[in-house]
Amino acid sequence: MDDKRERLKSFFYKVKDCRQCDLHSGRTRFVFGSGSATAELMFVGEAPGRNEDIQGLPFVGRAGKILDDLLGSIGMNRKEVFIANVLKCRPPANRDPKLEEIDTCKEYLFKQINIIDPKIICTLGKYSTQLILDTSHGITGLRGKVYCKDGRTILPINHPAAILYNPTRMEILQNDFLRIKNIMDSGYRTGPHPAERNEEGDHEADNENDDSEQLGLF
Repeated sequence: MDDKRERLKSFFYKVKDCRQCDLHSGRTRFVFGSGSATAELMFVGEAPGRNEDIQGLPFVGRAGKILDDLLGSIGMNRKEVFIANVLKCRPPANRDPKLEEIDTCKEYLFKQINIIDPKIICTLGKYSTQLILDTSHGITGLRGKVYCKDGRTILPINHPAAILYNPTRMEILQNDFLRIKNIMDSGYRTGPHPAERNEEGDHEADNENDDSEQLGLF
């Protein structure tokens, strides 16, 4: 257990000053991710937003409060899961991630997944879903279905931020979280569809204290 935390901590220190793409020049903080290094459930969003960029933590704005409430509805909290994004730096004006930015940053996410080794990955929104499932399909057609990839259960769901613009989606997200609980309660016996490649066509100044704040959450 401690080994995973130490590996994640070491990886954080290795990549936290990343300058491999232009996004580093406009960031306030590198948003590595937070939660339990031994989590069985991992959430993957798209990119940090304004609040995340300021605090250096994922999902801390209004969408984060919705995520907390949804976790609470199934008897869980942030300390039991791990939350990360495809991009670790905020895109300007919260624009969508660019393909080249995803290609540059994705290995960081894949390394986190490798270290934590979660049983379930919930992808939040289009970009994380397409990356994890290696597909070009949109979230609408994939949402709510259960997939299996690399021995893990993958469950694409809507991004919590969607509720801010369309409150009627809350019931859909609540049902998605009930599905998560049912999968976990069943011992991950879900009979998921295998994930196959298909070619058819959040957003929400590093120093030692800042690093400790991030590291304390995993």
